[in-house]
Amino acid sequence: MLTHILSPLVTRAPFLYCRRFCYLSCGIMATSPPSKRARIDAPEPDQPAASTTEGSAVGITEPDVGIIQYLGSHAGFSGVLKQRYTDFFVNEITPSGEVLHVKHVPTQAPPRPAQPKKEQRKKEEEKFVIDEIAEGEITAILGEECVLGLREVVKSGGSYETTKTFDDKDERGRIHQLIRTAYNSKVESKTTPEYTFKFTKFAGNQGNNRRRDHRSKNQALAALDPIVVGNMGDREAFTHFTIFKENKESMDACHIIAKFLRMKPKSITIAGTKDRRGVTVQRASIAHTPVERLVSLNKAFRDIVLSDFRYEKERIKLGDLCGNEFVITIRDVQLPTAGDKDVETVVNEALTSLAKTGFINYFGMQRFGTHSVPTHEIGIKLLQKRYQEAAQLLLSVQPLVVPESVAAREQYARDPDDISSTLKLMPRYCTAEVSILRGLERSSQDWLGAIMQIPRNLRIMYVHAYQSFVWNTVVSERIAKFGLAVLEGDLVLDDTKKANAQEDADDEFEEDVMDRSEFVTARSITAEEMREGKFTIFDVVMPSPGFDVEYPAHFELRASYERIMAKEGLSPYKMRHNVKEFSLSGAYRHVLAMPGNVEWWCRRYSDPLQQMVRTDLDILRAREQTGIEPGRVLDQDEIPVGDRLAVILKLRMGSSQYATMALREVMKLETSRRGDMFDVKLFGTRDGQLVEPATSSTFIIEAASDLEENELSRKVAGAA
Repeated sequence: MLTHILSPLVTRAPFLYCRRFCYLSCGIMATSPPSKRARIDAPEPDQPAASTTEGSAVGITEPDVGIIQYLGSHAGFSGVLKQRYTDFFVNEITPSGEVLHVKHVPTQAPPRPAQPKKEQRKKEEEKFVIDEIAEGEITAILGEECVLGLREVVKSGGSYETTKTFDDKDERGRIHQLIRTAYNSKVESKTTPEYTFKFTKFAGNQGNNRRRDHRSKNQALAALDPIVVGNMGDREAFTHFTIFKENKESMDACHIIAKFLRMKPKSITIAGTKDRRGVTVQRASIAHTPVERLVSLNKAFRDIVLSDFRYEKERIKLGDLCGNEFVITIRDVQLPTAGDKDVETVVNEALTSLAKTGFINYFGMQRFGTHSVPTHEIGIKLLQKRYQEAAQLLLSVQPLVVPESVAAREQYARDPDDISSTLKLMPRYCTAEVSILRGLERSSQDWLGAIMQIPRNLRIMYVHAYQSFVWNTVVSERIAKFGLAVLEGDLVLDDTKKANAQEDADDEFEEDVMDRSEFVTARSITAEEMREGKFTIFDVVMPSPGFDVEYPAHFELRASYERIMAKEGLSPYKMRHNVKEFSLSGAYRHVLAMPGNVEWWCRRYSDPLQQMVRTDLDILRAREQTGIEPGRVLDQDEIPVGDRLAVILKLRMGSSQYATMALREVMKLETSRRGDMFDVKLFGTRDGQLVEPATSSTFIIEAASDLEENELSRKVAGAA
């Protein structure tokens, strides 16, 4: 996954920052940057949260988390990533290997024509007949005066309340049922706190709606959109559907859908989360929800479209995918230094190398967080059972944190016993910090209890990050010492045996997203297999440390695990923990990754906001209008030619692989959030033109603004 790891703007620079005009200057070397795009390596003096305290203001870098080696010897290049969210497409690959696309957007049911009020009332009066038997029972219980009051409620509206009280719950239930039966659900009955009854006229047509069966609903929908009904199959417990979203995180989209359905967000399940800043397509499932309800939501959404519905017996679970297809636009591609080769030649050589040799399957930088204290350091403290230190690290004053949390961190540093004051200052979206503070507020010395208040998927993220750190470091050492040679004692997957149940498996945890090799065992390559040349480096796996994995039989590889973990007083052979979720079973991960279906296009352009790739919806609309399906990537003759170069890269990757690591291999760049690939330039407008400022600013944590792009455009234009 390629995660956008920028931060909210905290600056007084004259140019307004917004996501639409965010340049990520890739590959600019610190020693000799191109004159027109200076590297951002120092904060503005009036940026409060970016001020340097003890430690590095740049945060962690790739070598800090074991990312060191490259495969190819080609030259790199610089570029601009995610300038627009339409520069980053992710389409899920289903377990059957199909790349998921929006095939059909359902039509919305038109409102039924309203009948004249008098005619409607006459119809209802003709239909409405009082059940005299049920009303007779009501008379016996409540009296004739109450029955007259009920008839007046039915006729004229208003309300009627009994004077008699009913303490027996069963008796009250029987009366409610009698009221519904006698008056055909035209009267709504409620029990008051004093155990009397209050009757009002029911405004809707609920009785008839409740009796409408599923078959009639499907027939009604089929008349409007037969494609939907023809594809959705027989009604089952779960409804599967496709979510098309723009510039929204997957969980945000699920929360919005659940809110409109008045359901809990956890009722919607997905196979894996997708980037916020991008255009993404993925499958989701929801329990006990008819297609009709989901279809009706499209009219309420702006950046989300639901489509391609089908009933299934099982829900979608995390990891139910084969991977993702990415289409990534890299804008303003340049060479860091002048050379004998032109930029398009360098790009072609780099991408040919990626297609032929792949890349090292490192866990990407987003695995280790965006604060000065990386997530794996918290994980180390948890595995060491040093819970107080883990909690205090999370609450500490750091050079790189959410700026709104600085005051709370400083308050905690001044007076760690005054938890209440710190909690008042800590932003509620700082989930881990707020959870710890609430735990300490209840019991000031229960550090483990405070840690356990952090949501479970976030808690185990810390220890999984440490596993990722060890894996990265061991693999870098292996490639540095032995290159890409297959070694006797290397591990390969043993598909003939199934692993024991994974004790640390967690449906809620996004394991990037669960390599399928996690469910098999591995074995060492024998001397005979070495002589036969049976395996290549692409077959070799390395384990993340755990109690249920085999370590390589090769002495030096096994020693690497022991030495790296011994620095923290840990052992690869002692990964069980008294806290069950910190007991790590481990998993296997291929050393190298080979992206599939690698294609690329070069386009010359002038407008920095020129869209290069069509979305699924763009393609559907064009097909409906012309009867011809256009290509996903715009042809050069559809783009006004200019002096800028864009590269559009399309590739397929496994569900546990990181697109940042593929781009790192291609562009030869540092992918840390303050590194070359993610330097940030601010742009504004002047006289209607996008312009580059004379100075730049440094940012500090995740996403800039939640405003829509049209609002951002107006604000930028107004600030020029």
